[in-house]
Amino acid sequence: MAEILVTLSDDGEAYLGLAGTAPPEVRESVALDALEEAEGLPALDSIVLDFDFYGRLVGIRVTSGASSALSPALLDAAEPG
Repeated sequence: MAEILVTLSDDGEAYLGLAGTAPPEVRESVALDALEEAEGLPALDSIVLDFDFYGRLVGIRVTSGASSALSPALLDAAEPG
């Protein structure tokens, strides 16, 4: 099973690291708030996808309102960050 490192800050930000236990090296980030669908899905306003040098998805950032964008199970497993 792939390991996902979830961290949650006191100010409501969260990070889902998809590259194992170490923080991933990010080359490019893409915010989803510009998508047309963001109007219908408020969580998209705060989600940013992080990609590595090879263009692989290595992380997902929730810039605010993590409790609204993520499932309770992910939040319960989160480490302070």
